[in-house]
Amino acid sequence: MKRTLLLGASLTVLTTPFALAQNIADNETGDEIVVVAQKREQNIKDVPLSITAFGQQDLDDVGIQQFDDLADFVPGLEVQEQSANNPGFVIRGITSDSGDATIEPRVAVFQDGVPISRSRGSFVELFDTNVEVVRGPQPTLFGRSALIGAVSINSVRPKLGEAEGYVRLGTGNLDFLFTEGALNIPLGDDAALRVAGRYKQRDGYTENLIGDDLNGFELGAFRGSLRVEPSERLSLDLIYNYQNDSNPGTSFKSGTFLPVSDTGEIGVLNPSEPAALNAFGGIEGGRDLGLEREVHSLTLLADFEINDTFTISSVTNYREFDSSEVFDPDGFNLPLFAFAENAVGDQFFQELRLGFEGASGFSGFVGASFFTEDGSQNVPLFYDETVAQALLGGFLFTSSVPTADGLIPPPLAALPSVLLNPATGAPVLLNPADPTSVVPLGTFSEEFTNFGENDAVDIFADVSYQLTDRLEFTAGVRYTRDDKTSGYAADSDGVSTLTGAGVFVGANVFNNNQRVEVSDTFDGFTYRFALAYALTDDINLFANYGRGRRPEVLAYAANVAQPNILAENFTTVDAETTDAFELGARGSTLDGRLNFDVTGYYYDYTNFQTTVLNDVGTPVPVNGGNASGFGFEFQNDFRVTEWAMLFANYAYNGVEFDDEDGDGNRQVRAGNRFRLSPEHAFTVGGVLSAETPVGSVRLTPLYSYKSKTFFDDDNDTTDAIQDEFQDGYGVVDLRFVMEPNFMEGLAIELFVENLANKEFIIDAGNTGDAFGIPTFIAGPPRLYGGYVRLAF
Repeated sequence: MKRTLLLGASLTVLTTPFALAQNIADNETGDEIVVVAQKREQNIKDVPLSITAFGQQDLDDVGIQQFDDLADFVPGLEVQEQSANNPGFVIRGITSDSGDATIEPRVAVFQDGVPISRSRGSFVELFDTNVEVVRGPQPTLFGRSALIGAVSINSVRPKLGEAEGYVRLGTGNLDFLFTEGALNIPLGDDAALRVAGRYKQRDGYTENLIGDDLNGFELGAFRGSLRVEPSERLSLDLIYNYQNDSNPGTSFKSGTFLPVSDTGEIGVLNPSEPAALNAFGGIEGGRDLGLEREVHSLTLLADFEINDTFTISSVTNYREFDSSEVFDPDGFNLPLFAFAENAVGDQFFQELRLGFEGASGFSGFVGASFFTEDGSQNVPLFYDETVAQALLGGFLFTSSVPTADGLIPPPLAALPSVLLNPATGAPVLLNPADPTSVVPLGTFSEEFTNFGENDAVDIFADVSYQLTDRLEFTAGVRYTRDDKTSGYAADSDGVSTLTGAGVFVGANVFNNNQRVEVSDTFDGFTYRFALAYALTDDINLFANYGRGRRPEVLAYAANVAQPNILAENFTTVDAETTDAFELGARGSTLDGRLNFDVTGYYYDYTNFQTTVLNDVGTPVPVNGGNASGFGFEFQNDFRVTEWAMLFANYAYNGVEFDDEDGDGNRQVRAGNRFRLSPEHAFTVGGVLSAETPVGSVRLTPLYSYKSKTFFDDDNDTTDAIQDEFQDGYGVVDLRFVMEPNFMEGLAIELFVENLANKEFIIDAGNTGDAFGIPTFIAGPPRLYGGYVRLAF
């Protein structure tokens, strides 16, 4: 049997022998899966890349609704979701998560052929869609920001001449509610409309003793797609996407101070237990903790077949996002800090591509694109000078009552509310002759904003040539020119009585939010070479080399020795490059019962860009040096019997910072592992299916494991207490699906995630770490519920 799987005509779409839908949805074996790989139709065994792909049925079968769910099923991928506003995409140890408007992402995220990689706008719901994850530099296939790989989502296109759809409803613990549906509407013979949407909400799984519970979500997402085919050779797709997130706050829970409620209830330090977090000072007009975010996107795809050999493809898009998140970064009940982050961005993207196939043994494409974006990240912050003085002066520690599990913060009324001389501890007087003329402390606010504008032009080509019936050679190159403008501004409500300036922005660097900016132009080449060899009709070997590039950054670093904000304090952080080598094999054996995909790789990173806190506590990008290492990944599935299938994937990542830089100097992070990158990660599972008198049933158990993970590139080596990491742990999930005989298209599903209620953390350190009071974010506890799905 031949099965064709085309996941979009305007974007490279790849898949893998580990095609979960084909294995879970039916019991057939030996299917030939044809995909649009390297912008042309190929059997997946012929694609010389490390790739994993999912159709919508795959996503539903294993419970994937958003990006962080993907990591269990893609070797080499990790996704951290502090919130929908702050995701971290990690491929083979390299993290992309900065919200700074001047910094380029490392991992490309694409939606319907459009780069959406900016962190604060990239986290979108996965519904009525297909997903592909490609590991390794993808300079010609995915282009912008694909330094180390790409995550691509492709919405289901309207189908001409078919009226169909589905509805899916769900509920579960923590007041989980879920509604999703799609409807395909024919509009005559040459057009069709498809509308799809999802709404879901869940209460926070971390109780908050002084406010709303934390780490929950509420979102709505909608997509409308119109397809028109005025002729056999021309197709047009107009796609509108919208998403709104209105989520409760993130639980940055202190690992130093015990949570205390308004009534005096005292909790424990365990991040999975109740926290005590709040906002204060009227930040963002008096908002509570939480996220408000909107994303809009309008895309036009056009494909015109000139003849049987040549096709012209166009991708046109306008996209914008607007997000605002309020959070408590100190992690305990006293009003030490209250932060917000307001990120906005808009972009326009246009790509034109000429594809060709079968031209004297050559296949491939040439093209060009234009990308322009304008964005900013504004960070207002409030701090209570009374609590800040107590922290900086040690009062919180010395006046608290030590316990075996942390410190109990004193009540706010017990802290000195006047300015103290740090040398004597006596109150500072306005009038030395009047002992009652003390200097009072209050609430102080400051803010800083970074701005990023970029106009980028790309010219690219990717060509494959069939050397023999079994050997194909591919070469690709991309030239990129970036015209960048970076800006910075800062403001405050005066001068802090406590510090004589601010806390984060620093002395003499407020300029009443007057933007200071610099501009520069950068360019560079990226390229790839690949070989694909058909060892047998069922097993292919591949080898490839790719050069990835993360463009230069114009970064601002405040200098407290100079007044105001000056253009001369902008620095250029060198472009980060990656040289990657891969060897792999994929195919099937045992009459198609065993599918496998194995890849080994070696990477060499130069000018690794990382972020540090400068002298005034502001995060700035710097050159972190060089890194290198090797890794190994495999994924496979094995049809044991007609009613039992096993699947597994494993990733080993041995990439770490080199001992010395290119000049022979010892690097600051020598030998450290990358953040958010476990050395070992694997998932094993199975599908047990049966036909019963009442219908078909399917049970899918799953066990996922990750080894020790650090949350910062310094590997927690600079702190007095090493606790900002997660030890190795595993999680068990179960899903049960029944498709009853009495109604076609009906499916009933029960699920439980984190069956054993394993406690773990997804992040540690954060803003509080700069003040010696790191915070910790707990992972989700046991979640359970069910869905009913009706297709029609």
